[in-house]
Amino acid sequence: MTTKRKRLRPGELDGKVLAYMRQHKDDAPLTASAIGKGINHSAGAIANCLARLAKDKKLRQAKRKPRAYALKATKAK
Repeated sequence: MTTKRKRLRPGELDGKVLAYMRQHKDDAPLTASAIGKGINHSAGAIANCLARLAKDKKLRQAKRKPRAYALKATKAK
């Protein structure tokens, strides 16, 4: 049985990924696979999203192999 998933609007996946990362900010850096399982989306789509978010400096790549990402550290005031 296949289920059709509603197509996401532009930028909607970014929001889901960032929200998931904020909820799990105390965990070790997260991989595309772990995030994909958490929000029920493909790891490939998540990997593309993570690379784009890192390029836009909204998060940082914390590990090279396996590629894992973390939220950027906020500056203390």
